[in-house]
Amino acid sequence: TTGNISLQYECLITPKTTVGVTVNAMPSKSLPFSSSIESLVDDKTTSAQLQQVSVSSFSVTPEIRFYLGKEGYKGFYIAPFLRYGKYNVDFPVNYDYEGTEQNIVVDGSIKSFSGGFAIGAQWRVYKQFYLDWMIMGPHYGSAKGTLEGKKAINESEQAAIKKALNDLDLPVVDLEYEVNDSGAKAKLDGPWAGIRASIGIGYRF
Repeated sequence: TTGNISLQYECLITPKTTVGVTVNAMPSKSLPFSSSIESLVDDKTTSAQLQQVSVSSFSVTPEIRFYLGKEGYKGFYIAPFLRYGKYNVDFPVNYDYEGTEQNIVVDGSIKSFSGGFAIGAQWRVYKQFYLDWMIMGPHYGSAKGTLEGKKAINESEQAAIKKALNDLDLPVVDLEYEVNDSGAKAKLDGPWAGIRASIGIGYRF
């Protein structure tokens, strides 16, 4: 599970159309869906490092829902949406120095923008209470961010860290890095994809 905390507001604008916004927050935890991500990585070192990554996130998702039944808030719907996400990442980079394993923790934020299309259904379960089931909402876009770690390191350590970063085999993402005597900085840029899916209880005012 992703451990998301989610709040949503939805407002009827025509008899069968609503606009809404969803706010999601996830406390710091290990990389969500890490097993799926690791299956894309054909490198044991990279896979081991991904297991050490911790992530917290915040996202805002505005959407329009078109209900396919006789009225809004009831039955199946289709919903185009946009999403802005910010992900705070801690990434320990392991490297070999003089026969021992060392690490430098780089952290920072990654920001993403994406758009997608969801299908779902909503039913009234009791008086003003509704059950909302978003079956699937794939989305695609782009993301970029900078991770930085401060650590006093000599030239031999710099070479070892550069090798460790160069050996990372991250799928799809472009990684640029800089290493000097005060630490390391990595810039990530690339496509971004995900799937929305949820079950929630709502109250109609």
